[in-house]
Amino acid sequence: MGILLFILKLAVTVFLVLLVILLLAILLILFVPFRYSLDGSVHDPEGSEEILHLDPKRDITFSGDLRWLLGAFHAAVSYDGDHHIELRVLGRPLSLQKLLGRKKKEPAKEAGEKEEEKAADERIRKIFSRLDKLWKRVWDAIDALDTDYGIRARQMIVRRMIPSLRSCLPSEWGLTGVVGLGDPARSAGVFSLQGFLYPVIAGHVAVGTEFDLYRYDLQGGARGSIRLYHFPVAGIMILLNKDFRRLFRRLRRGPAGTRKGNKGDRGNGHAVGKKNGERTAA
Repeated sequence: MGILLFILKLAVTVFLVLLVILLLAILLILFVPFRYSLDGSVHDPEGSEEILHLDPKRDITFSGDLRWLLGAFHAAVSYDGDHHIELRVLGRPLSLQKLLGRKKKEPAKEAGEKEEEKAADERIRKIFSRLDKLWKRVWDAIDALDTDYGIRARQMIVRRMIPSLRSCLPSEWGLTGVVGLGDPARSAGVFSLQGFLYPVIAGHVAVGTEFDLYRYDLQGGARGSIRLYHFPVAGIMILLNKDFRRLFRRLRRGPAGTRKGNKGDRGNGHAVGKKNGERTAA
């Protein structure tokens, strides 16, 4: 009896320790910010009379950096004519190829020409069939979003998600350089656009213009942080909304032509069916 109680106590202790570790990991992920930085530039100091005169491998550079938990997890990507990706955990590099790599499949034996044509025709028919189903789904979703509950759900989602997305915006950002659009009138539009957006870009954007040539000489960067706890809170509030749940059930049922008990769609994309005495709109 004593051994059984000891085993039970040990199992409960291990379970509680694992539960505490799991809760701590969740809290760390939700509340410890992911810090990011982005930098990019287009090198075009002289400009040209041709609109497409840049060489991406020579004139465009980009770098991005993501850190979490004081750099314990670090991801970096850069492009300077060739792309580079780096992942580090606790200072140790990880091979992205090993994480995403797949074993190479052995080449299949060559089939006859007729079999290849049949296979190609079958693939094309499947593609068109999927596109047709997707098209019906899209129009069905548009119809659902135009209902009273769909409009209310759409407005509620936007209202809940905007604060979460706003929290991800960079706290520091800037853009400087010179832009030329090959014509004085078009190039002057650079100043007009900056004037129109002045309340948003004041102190962040300082872009001059080249009046006679096409020129894209720009340098920019951004720094910010992301705290994930905003998104679960917004997601829970969305899931608890009755209009969203009704819209979700409506989208899950799909177009009327794919539902059981319905023989087809009407020409305007709506169908009416009767089930248990209730009238449902597709």
